[in-house]
Amino acid sequence: MPRRISDEMIANICDENDIIDYVSQYVQLKKSGRDYSGLCPFHGEKTPSFHVSQEKQLFHCFGCGASGNLVQFVMRTENLDFIDSLKLLADRAGIIIPDNDDSFSDVNHEKKKRILEMNKYSARFFYNCLKDTSIGEKGQKYFVKRNIPLKTITVYGLGYAPDSRDSLIKHLNEKGFKTDEIVEAGLAVRRDGRIYDKFRDRVMFPIIDVRGNVIGFGGRIMHENKEINGYKIPKYLNSPETLVFDKGKNLFSLNLAKNAKANELILCEGYMDVISVYQAGIKNIVATLGTAITENQAKLMLRYANEILICYDSDEAGTKAALRAIDIISEAGGRSRVIRLKNSKDPDEYINKNGIEKFREAVKKSVPATEFKISLIRNQYDLTNTDGKILFIDEVVNIFTKIKDAVEVDAYITKVAEDTGISRNAILSKYKEKTSKGSYRRIPSKTEYQKKNEQKKQNAIKKNIATGSLLEAEKRLMGLISQSKKLYKSVCDKIQPDEFSTDVYRRLAKAVYDSYQNDISPDPAMLLNMFSGDDISEASAVFYNLEVYSEDEATVRELLYTIKLEKLDIRINSETNAAALAELFAEREKVLEEKNTWEE
Repeated sequence: MPRRISDEMIANICDENDIIDYVSQYVQLKKSGRDYSGLCPFHGEKTPSFHVSQEKQLFHCFGCGASGNLVQFVMRTENLDFIDSLKLLADRAGIIIPDNDDSFSDVNHEKKKRILEMNKYSARFFYNCLKDTSIGEKGQKYFVKRNIPLKTITVYGLGYAPDSRDSLIKHLNEKGFKTDEIVEAGLAVRRDGRIYDKFRDRVMFPIIDVRGNVIGFGGRIMHENKEINGYKIPKYLNSPETLVFDKGKNLFSLNLAKNAKANELILCEGYMDVISVYQAGIKNIVATLGTAITENQAKLMLRYANEILICYDSDEAGTKAALRAIDIISEAGGRSRVIRLKNSKDPDEYINKNGIEKFREAVKKSVPATEFKISLIRNQYDLTNTDGKILFIDEVVNIFTKIKDAVEVDAYITKVAEDTGISRNAILSKYKEKTSKGSYRRIPSKTEYQKKNEQKKQNAIKKNIATGSLLEAEKRLMGLISQSKKLYKSVCDKIQPDEFSTDVYRRLAKAVYDSYQNDISPDPAMLLNMFSGDDISEASAVFYNLEVYSEDEATVRELLYTIKLEKLDIRINSETNAAALAELFAEREKVLEEKNTWEE
């Protein structure tokens, strides 16, 4: 990923993509004055309140407040971050973004592009082989046996690698790729002085990133005989690490799961688990790529979900893997739950045995990570005798010391006390004993939490001193000067960027002022790239104002007086010194007289 994409490159990408063309894929737009309007894709509505400006390359919903430029529209609809949204738009426009990371060269850039092209051709080759009855009959029978219909095969681009030494190599050679390139892409291997297709006689699972690129493959044997002529055959064979594929940083089916826009993601171990669940209608599901979960994968999942539901195999290895996943997700700052599937080793088997509704019930009954850990420890001890309880408490308290949320610790101490009959104070004392050896976090009382939250509330109220009238005036003023250098010149010596009321307005004003000082007209769509989260809507509203003023200079002066008077009123309302109040009232009268004289 580039360290930074230059403003020039961002501008080029935005110039080559028209917001009307892109948004029209999601919204039926109709011409409405100078703009276009339609039903908002981000909330349910019957009357159009969603507007798109082709001139400004911005969108704004007057119903839910969603606003931004084309990049931010892509971020919302495709559930991508800023960089990946830019890359999607760049791919759409046929633009190559150079990698600014010093560890990458232009040569590697070209190699990455070539590998992605080879992967794309290979995916089509495997898919077409599967559809060809004379070549892919074995693959077809396997998917029929696994209850995978043609629709699902098409969605995932599943395929079949022929039982041939070099059929893929020949195919890629015909497409203009050299054999050495094919080996470097991980699609062929050298052995005993000869070169072979890496994947042979396997059903194929393309691994696709969130931008839709085929970055690698997983191949599965279709029989249970894992040894031929004394040679051990791996059940699954994955692509090796390449310039475009890092199995510790990607997930199978995340390209589809992100579109579910659910609050949680289900994490499985196998490709077939994901596919079985997905085709049954649950689409927020992903799998790791043949390895244990990594911190990078946990962080990647948490970009798209608030909570991860772990659905691993129910055997001992699966349980250990689930415990490891819980800790990694926690370290990445996320929360997790565990789905328990009784009498089945994995989701694929469970669904085929019990049906999708039973699986949905299991998802609803998923247990919090801490509760899952406690249940495993409980199974190891006899809680009907004293020694069992002591050992159980000792191990459970070790779990509590790793929990960051003091409220969660408090809740589980209470629950364990109820379950075992050991007093809450005794368990709490044990917890304090263990945490004091490291960094003990005292559990605040309910009263302390209430006081803390009340203080936060009061601080927020104090910070939000700007009135609605003041913010509205500043928003309109900013919108006007951003469209006219003449109006900017009439304002710049009367109000400085740091005098605006909110951080968003101050940053926006500075950017607008700097643009004019450098003889550049401010570009609203580009300026919005400075912001993220809720700040985008606040900044976008500055530029997206349907009102048109007939006397812009008069309007600017009116807005300046409004800002002055509103700020004086704020100072007057907060001042307690009599002498200072008198001066503020006098200043206010002076401004009012000046305003009245101007209006006459």
